[in-house]
Amino acid sequence: MASRGPTTGEPIGPTPRPKRAHYLISFGMGAITGTIAAFGETLYLPLAIPVLFFDESLFPVIVATAIAPLVEEPAKPLGLLLLKEEERLSFDLPSWAIFGSLAGLGFGFAENIVYSLAVLEFGVDVSLALLLLRGLLTAPLHGITTTVTGFGIGLWQKTGNARLLLKALVVAMAIHGSFNLLASLI
Repeated sequence: MASRGPTTGEPIGPTPRPKRAHYLISFGMGAITGTIAAFGETLYLPLAIPVLFFDESLFPVIVATAIAPLVEEPAKPLGLLLLKEEERLSFDLPSWAIFGSLAGLGFGFAENIVYSLAVLEFGVDVSLALLLLRGLLTAPLHGITTTVTGFGIGLWQKTGNARLLLKALVVAMAIHGSFNLLASLI
């Protein structure tokens, strides 16, 4: 028995299956935004400058726990939004969640490469240790948070309610900020 559309009552046709290119777009756009975020971190650091007037030691914590999630989480799913809005593609919720995972992993992979290259002056062992540590911790974090956002995009597509995407984005930001706060305290 065919399911019915959310408002029209018309039968919904079979959901198209994602193609390999859709997965590559998700991972690739995540990697592009990860590279830009890693190099562009200095662009959003000024947002935390008011903290310097109170306590200089809080500056990196505020950047990591508040500003980074607010900037990075909306940027990571840009490839997914391209597929949904520009290409007008329609997939099921698990597919959107997988696209989100790939975008987050691409983001984390690129960000980790840039950061490990940035510390190469301290030695290859330091660079590789940072790459390994961040690969084990932050790449999965980015994958998880963007999975939540990808699921939100799928809910938005299914229901037409963009607030569901915003709610998913807030959850992703909260997870990311909480992780960064814990990492800052340790």
